[in-house]
Amino acid sequence: MGKTRYYFTGDNRKVDLDFESLGFDYIPCPYRFEAVYEHGVWRVRGLLEGSTMELPEGSQGLHYGQQLFEGMKAQTGADGKVYAFRPRDNARRMAEGAAYLKGIAVPEDLFVRGIEEVVAANHPYIPPYGSGAALYLRPMWLGIGDNVGVKPAARYLFRIFVTPVGPYFHGGFGPEQGKAFMVTRRDRAAPHGSGHVKAGGNYACSFMPGSEAKAHGYSEALYLDPKEHRYIDEIGAANFLGLRGDSLLTPQSSSVLASVTRLSLLQIASDLLGWTTQERKIALEELGEMDSAACCGTAAVITWIRRIADGDRFWDFEFDERWQVLYDALVGIQTARRDDPFGWRHEIPIE
Repeated sequence: MGKTRYYFTGDNRKVDLDFESLGFDYIPCPYRFEAVYEHGVWRVRGLLEGSTMELPEGSQGLHYGQQLFEGMKAQTGADGKVYAFRPRDNARRMAEGAAYLKGIAVPEDLFVRGIEEVVAANHPYIPPYGSGAALYLRPMWLGIGDNVGVKPAARYLFRIFVTPVGPYFHGGFGPEQGKAFMVTRRDRAAPHGSGHVKAGGNYACSFMPGSEAKAHGYSEALYLDPKEHRYIDEIGAANFLGLRGDSLLTPQSSSVLASVTRLSLLQIASDLLGWTTQERKIALEELGEMDSAACCGTAAVITWIRRIADGDRFWDFEFDERWQVLYDALVGIQTARRDDPFGWRHEIPIE
C-alpha cells in the first residue's frame, strides 16, 4: 500500500473530535499494520484498511489462549513532534511472552517499524498537545492455523491498531481524583503461572472480581498474591505504588507483569528525584503504615488511591504532592516538556 494522504478543508490537521472529552474507549482509525509468520519467515502485509480480521477457526489463539498484546501510547510533544514511549521495551516484553507461550517472536525492528508506520498513517487522529489525550496503540500477536490439538501454532499473526483515548480512570489526575479499590480473594494468576506475561487470558480472569468491585461502588479489584493471599499483587490492570517515609514501594511478585510505566517511575524516582525505591513483598496489613498509595500503568499513568477496602476493614489515604511530582516528571519526558536523560522518547516521523 502506498503512502496515505489526507486532504484538509482548513488549517486544522486533526479529525473533528473533542479530544479533551475522550474516555478510554475504542474509536476506529483508518489504518492498521499487519505481518504474518509462516514457513520460517515474517511476511509484512503493511498498512491495511478495515477493522475486521478473518482467522482460521482452529487457531490456537482462539482455543488455547496462545495470544499476547501490548499497550502503548503515542503523543504530540510540546515541540510539535510525535513520540512513542519506549517501544523497544514493549517489543522485548512481547518477545519474552512469545517464548513462554512457545511461539515465534516478532523481531524487534519489525515491531518498531509497525509502530512508526501505523502512527504516521493515522496522524490526524493523534490528539494535540495539551488535550490530555493520546493515541493508544494495541500491538497483538496470536497463533493461527487449522488445528484441534493442544500444541503451539505453526503460523502467527502480528497486528497493531490504534485509537485516540482519554484518561483510563474518569476525572484525570489531581488532589480531587482519588479512587477507591476493593480487595478480592479471587486470583488473577496462578503461582508460577503466566501472570508475568501479557497474555489475554490473564485479563479474562479479572472480569468477575472487577465486576464485583464495581457492584460495591469501587473502581476496581485489588489482587493479593495467589499463594498465601497475604501480599499485595496489583490493582486491576495497574501496578501498586506506596509511599512510606522517604521510600517509594512497589510489590515484588512473580505473577505480576513487568510494567514499562512502573519501571520508568522507579528509575525517575531514584535517578532524577533522589528517592529511595524498594521492590519487595508488601503485606496487606502494611497499608496502615503507608503515607499514601497509588497505582500506575500505560493507560492509568498514575492514579492516587483514597481508599482500599477489605470486607469491613478500610485504609484511607490523603493525596501526597509527591505523586504530582512523579506524574509531572514522567509525562514531561513523554511529551518533551522535559529533557529525556534516559533516551526513552522515540520520535515518529510524520510527513
